[in-house]
Amino acid sequence: MQLVLFIVIVTFTPLSCEVQSESTPDIFENIDYMSKKCKDKLREDLVKKCGESSYQTQFVLVSECTYKCGEEHNNGQTKAKTSQQFRLNDWTPCGHDRVCRDGQCIDRCLLPFVNLKDDKVTL
Repeated sequence: MQLVLFIVIVTFTPLSCEVQSESTPDIFENIDYMSKKCKDKLREDLVKKCGESSYQTQFVLVSECTYKCGEEHNNGQTKAKTSQQFRLNDWTPCGHDRVCRDGQCIDRCLLPFVNLKDDKVTL
């Protein structure tokens, strides 16, 4: 009887300690307005930037002019999820003929093409 109990415990203990992980879709597949080279550079920069934090070390999401770094933990008893959102730099492409400016994705044609005397840009 003790042998059977031992076998059951040994069999199921590793299963209860495994971290459940969901497959995350590759969000960069949806960014069709950037070349592969630019997407690869964006991904590399985001992974590096998120890795600089000692708390939110994983790149989680990019959406128009923001990106999110975070962590998810699940040891079978405790679940925790933390994240922090940041802005992409100004002039980062965020759509077809659109760029980031002050955290907003705006149409490139709204940007001034030349500096006019006494012209104030409002975005």
